[in-house]
Amino acid sequence: TTKYPPSLIIYDLKTDNLLRKYVFPQDQVKEDSGFANIAVEDTDCDKTYAYAGDLGKPAIVVYSWEKNDSWRITHHYFNPDPLACDFSVKGHNFSWTDAIFGLGLSAPNADNFSTLYFHPMASYNEFSVSTEYLRNQTVADDNFDAFKLLGSRGPNAQSSVSFVDRKTGVLFYSLVNLNAVACWRTSNNKYLMKNQGRIYMNEETMVYPTDIKVDYEDNLWILSNRLPIWMYGKLDLNEVNFRVFSAPVVHAISHTACDITPRSDILEKFVNKAKNITKDIVAKVKPNSSTTTKPITVLLTLSCLVRFLAT
Repeated sequence: TTKYPPSLIIYDLKTDNLLRKYVFPQDQVKEDSGFANIAVEDTDCDKTYAYAGDLGKPAIVVYSWEKNDSWRITHHYFNPDPLACDFSVKGHNFSWTDAIFGLGLSAPNADNFSTLYFHPMASYNEFSVSTEYLRNQTVADDNFDAFKLLGSRGPNAQSSVSFVDRKTGVLFYSLVNLNAVACWRTSNNKYLMKNQGRIYMNEETMVYPTDIKVDYEDNLWILSNRLPIWMYGKLDLNEVNFRVFSAPVVHAISHTACDITPRSDILEKFVNKAKNITKDIVAKVKPNSSTTTKPITVLLTLSCLVRFLAT
């Protein structure tokens, strides 16, 4: 039963005043529509855009603050993959055909357009499109190839929500079947499994990660809520069923494929290994005039190699 039509409700968080309520037009809301996630492009306040994914009737509804108007965009990449509709969470097996779900916006480019990274929930693939094409329905309809297939997360890696940290350029996303949250650095040209990092995985605490955000102080926030257990079983009220996780972004991605910090620990291990090799050589060399310079030469060579690797 639908009591209220889908709407955008915009508040001033400093005063708690309602600034605007925009009800989606009837022709943009279909019988099976369901709007679970929204991405907001707000680097220019007057030209703010909101992108709402319709997971029931695959589409993106684009809203312009400046025009106070919206339009509906469709594309084949928004559809669920029939081979990825099988889910298993905490012993509950079920089939979901959720379409476009995860939405993550990059920082704007020089022309003030962002890249929208998106994926259906029933899918293993990640896609992208420039908001240059989403801001105009005609342009989007006339440029099918503007929507790009980036690659696959691999088997059993269906994802619901996602979010891009605009400072590091890291895309965070849930892995609902694996009770995990993963990441990919958008500066990486290839969306391959080896380029994706697993930042947290737990079969008790991270059951069904359902929301991901990065705040203005560079902290990652994750919500898990055990929704499939509630739908197909029964929540145990003696257990913790809802959890909020938080960590600084740089700590969350540390020592993963998404790490952006210099790996000084690897360099230190190499230096220590080089020193040990040099000591072994020194110990074997006889202390006479013809051989005493060899360990020094070896040490200098290794030292130069370390400096080369460091740069």
